[in-house]
Amino acid sequence: MPKRNKKGLQESDREGRPAELTLANFLTGSLTSQTAQSLNVSHSTGATSADLTDGAESTVLESELNQEGQASGTVGFFVKRTKKGKLPISYENRAKGKKVTVISNVTGDSGLLLQELKKKIGAGGVVRGDTVEIQGDHQIVVEKFLTGHPCLK
Repeated sequence: MPKRNKKGLQESDREGRPAELTLANFLTGSLTSQTAQSLNVSHSTGATSADLTDGAESTVLESELNQEGQASGTVGFFVKRTKKGKLPISYENRAKGKKVTVISNVTGDSGLLLQELKKKIGAGGVVRGDTVEIQGDHQIVVEKFLTGHPCLK
């Protein structure tokens, strides 16, 4: 087996991308202006058909990342307080001694709220209409979660 080259990546190993462009920089969108300019120059001058498709894919990925970043800033669900201003969290006993925490007055994507609560609490749950049910007595944890989350109206 031949010895490795200790000089690092060659130009051919980097596939024409600038040395300072890493996956982390690309995904976070924190490219320096020089890197962005060198990418534009490399694609505009001497571009082959393979280079053009790579550039098109990278711009598509960047636009998808921007859309996801904007979507993460907004919440897809809201929980409306009761008329007296309390949180709409209740606790019910079901058949066979099962206990369930019920969150009512949920508007928007209730599945997102359920997903986040299941991840936070580590318990199962289900969405029924405008209510979200979590298995077990988790009133305190759900109350802390909702008060710290921007979804509360």
